[in-house]
Amino acid sequence: MRTLIQKIIVLVVGLWAGLASAQTYPDKPINVIVPFPPGIVDGYARLVATKASAILGQPMVFRNQAGAGQRIGTDALAKAPKDGYTIGVITNAGVVSGAILAANVPYDPLKDLAYLTQIFESHYLVNTHPASGYKTLRELVDAGRATPGKLKFGSTGMGTGFHLATEQFVFAAGLKALHVPYRGESPLITDLIGGQVDFAFSSTASRQMIEQGKLVALAYTGEKRMAGLPNVPTVKELGIPHVSSGWLGFAVPAGVPAAVRDKLIAALTAAVNDPEVVANFTKGGGEPRNLSGDAFAARVKREIDELRELNRSLKLTLE
Repeated sequence: MRTLIQKIIVLVVGLWAGLASAQTYPDKPINVIVPFPPGIVDGYARLVATKASAILGQPMVFRNQAGAGQRIGTDALAKAPKDGYTIGVITNAGVVSGAILAANVPYDPLKDLAYLTQIFESHYLVNTHPASGYKTLRELVDAGRATPGKLKFGSTGMGTGFHLATEQFVFAAGLKALHVPYRGESPLITDLIGGQVDFAFSSTASRQMIEQGKLVALAYTGEKRMAGLPNVPTVKELGIPHVSSGWLGFAVPAGVPAAVRDKLIAALTAAVNDPEVVANFTKGGGEPRNLSGDAFAARVKREIDELRELNRSLKLTLE
């Protein structure tokens, strides 16, 4: 009985302390860990954070902590103080593929992080080059099935969203294809245009190359057709049950008081719905999202479970 009373006292004191801190939160700047270098994706996160900081009344101080496929920065976030004054930018590379495929990952994405809001999602275009002769995704798939292992696909690097999305597609389509990794999308697109690889998943930024006739768009991996390319069918339309995307969101270390998390979620959600943010994301070919809290965590868990199951066949590992 005495032990039970002590536990109740500790619980009540903890709840009271959390509520008290939430009433004054935030009363100082909030640090934001970004697990990748500055660039376009970093810019999306900064835009949302700037809008959210205006709502919260405190500046957000960014720190890019790149390396090890986003695992260094994600680990720093997981080990940060649990007071809500350190939040982090996350993607599926850091909390899904990196956490599952790499050896000795020092954090558990489901136990060590609390998910705030997914803010952005971008699907892929499946592209080939004009000299390949493929005009449709069905032609590519049929050719790949007829000559297993002959097709080569490029990606932005081992374990990246581009790579895993393509591996999922190849598996779902019943193909065997050779993976050629590149260090980023720029060199990948250059070699795809030059015919060094047969096809690749590309960001919607490749639309310009498609319109110029340098690339041929075979399909789009979204649930519905891309607004800017209405004549390009989705992968699902072509009978392959495959929808994939890259996404961007925010998280905090597990253990941050619920009331503080709720304040952050409310500010981030309002920021994502800001007209300037919506216009910026849409112009870049992405879709604003405000999947938050438990729903966001459930998505991460689902993707982790799906990748684990897929990897029983693929047996991918990251160095």
